[in-house]
Amino acid sequence: MPNEAFAAMNAERDEQGLATFANPRNATAGTLKQLDPKIVAQRPLAFLAHGLGAYEGPELPSEHDFHALLDSLGIPRNQPVFTVSTLEGLLESVAKINHDRHDLGYGTDGAVVKVLDRREREQLGYTSRAPRWAAAYKFLPEQKETRLHSVTVQVGRTGVLTPVAELDPVLVSGTTVSRATLHNEEEIQRKDIRLGDTVIIEKAGEIIPAVVKVVLEKRAADSKPFSLFDHVGGQCPSCHGPISKEEGFVAWRCTNFECPAQAVSKIKQFASRKALDIEGVGETVAEALVSRGLCRTPLDLFALTEATLGSLNLGSDEEPRRFGEKNAAKVIEALQQARSKPLARWLYAMGIRQVGESAAKELSRLHATLGELAQSPILTEILKDTRADAKKKNELLVPYAITGDVGPAVAESILAFFQSEAGRHVLERLGALDIDPASANYLPKAAEVDLSAMPLAGKRAAGTQSRTV
Repeated sequence: MPNEAFAAMNAERDEQGLATFANPRNATAGTLKQLDPKIVAQRPLAFLAHGLGAYEGPELPSEHDFHALLDSLGIPRNQPVFTVSTLEGLLESVAKINHDRHDLGYGTDGAVVKVLDRREREQLGYTSRAPRWAAAYKFLPEQKETRLHSVTVQVGRTGVLTPVAELDPVLVSGTTVSRATLHNEEEIQRKDIRLGDTVIIEKAGEIIPAVVKVVLEKRAADSKPFSLFDHVGGQCPSCHGPISKEEGFVAWRCTNFECPAQAVSKIKQFASRKALDIEGVGETVAEALVSRGLCRTPLDLFALTEATLGSLNLGSDEEPRRFGEKNAAKVIEALQQARSKPLARWLYAMGIRQVGESAAKELSRLHATLGELAQSPILTEILKDTRADAKKKNELLVPYAITGDVGPAVAESILAFFQSEAGRHVLERLGALDIDPASANYLPKAAEVDLSAMPLAGKRAAGTQSRTV
């Protein structure tokens, strides 16, 4: 797995809150064991030939002949290859590979020494585990000591907060390292990493700088355990919106759907079919709108004009590709229709943590408008009453017959968002746009509603069934 592709894949997994791979070798081995071909196809695998298996063709007396065959067929192979005849030459070649390997496009952990002549290989034979005509020389990862002077928290496109160690610059494996990913708060606590610590770092898989351990003997007496929540003051570093961590997950996330760092993913969610169904605004268009500086948040879509959208360049400056007037007209029309979409759709579109389709519909049943939901006494009561069966025993909650789709987690997420500075800003922007989504299924206390005027009230129905024998 090439270094750049491995680093990009790990960065994407980190943003999604998924476990990252330790090195390209582990990532490749795990990928090859996958039973789902779709997952394998998504991984950036590459192939380098290094040995001969079943073969039918002209005799290949030596390793050189094998390499010549690979080159003639255009099959990539391991490089460089050194031919030596003395022990001194062998050690010099291994040392050179160890020095130069940091400039290769893929990770290495050692050098393989092979006998060239295939007849000599046959004479040497094999053990039960490996050939006697080949041996591996493993390189130790280069480690350096440095000081961790601060932690920067980055916000990924999916809202995941990733802590990054800011280090005193030090040369490791051929490059100067001044930053290293800490992955998440759980990893920091597992290694007990603190601000001001002296740490040992290395390049994981010879690629990604990582903190291996803390030099406890050099720790300051007044150091304190690191808390990501306290470090950022409970707010997203990008938008100052609320952050949360779901039970069973290690990642903290920003829950503000207007967070600029999440612009592309949030616009895509906002425009999706199950949300506000703004046809024509997919990932490609969202990326173009953000990269061209036309949108920083989903609500910026309502400020777009048909002319601006029509001339939007979806390609590069060298190879432009216009969005076009017809597509632009469709998007503007869809945005106009989105203004009157029901509350449940808007809640789903906003992508608030814990609020999926089912929860959005139940919240919409309990609240007439978004403005009412933002100050909901129902959700406040759910959060206040910590009993497991509160919805069945609390006199204030019982009449609403609240389903399992809305509980303390949803209540906390909704209230925290709308009580935050970011949430209040969203309500202000919606007010300026003259948008206050209303419920299409508002029925908070069904038992108190007069259903006698309904078309099927008082009617009886009979059903039959047929069977095939």
